Amino acid sequence: MHRTRTLTAAAALLVLSLGGLTGCNSSPAAQPKSHMTASDTPAPGSQSPAATTAASSATPEPSGSCANTSAEQAVNENIDKVGPAFPKGNVPDAEWVAIDTETYDPCADLSWVTLTIRGGTASSPSQQMLFHDGEYLGTTTQEGIAFSPATVRLSNSAIQVTYRWAKEGESNAGASGRAVSTYSWNPNTESVDHAGEWPPGIG
Repeated sequence: MHRTRTLTAAAALLVLSLGGLTGCNSSPAAQPKSHMTASDTPAPGSQSPAATTAASSATPEPSGSCANTSAEQAVNENIDKVGPAFPKGNVPDAEWVAIDTETYDPCADLSWVTLTIRGGTASSPSQQMLFHDGEYLGTTTQEGIAFSPATVRLSNSAIQVTYRWAKEGESNAGASGRAVSTYSWNPNTESVDHAGEWPPGIG
């Protein structure tokens, strides 16, 4: 009788022991995963979260609309395309030079560089080169205009030019004539639109 109770107790302890071991085992779902589950797997053509984070922190690529040329390069490469300062040829050695290249912008829809002749005076011919995204377009007028114009930027694609000219009987120093023109880049025609006035005889 005593031995039977002992065996019964031993069997009970064995069952409890086995049950306890099963309860302590972690299920496979609870194990740390070294791979992505189906919900973590990126769909074809998409990126994983890590790849997306890396891409968003990357430096954006240039848009490609800006020129690689500096103002000096843009002027030097195209200044020979500008018509002569004196079309009648009475000053054949007149040479165009840039007054200021800070107005050139390789990323602007429209920018400009004003020219005058080397060794000129205040009333010497002036001309303006126009650029779109750094690409040379041509000049604001067919011929040079006496006196350097006052030019201001209105927007990324438009500038306003105020020309000065001497009225009849006025000296160059006392020139009071004014003509205001606006030049705008037209994306539809990919050309420059002009509005306003020019000095007499200029166009």
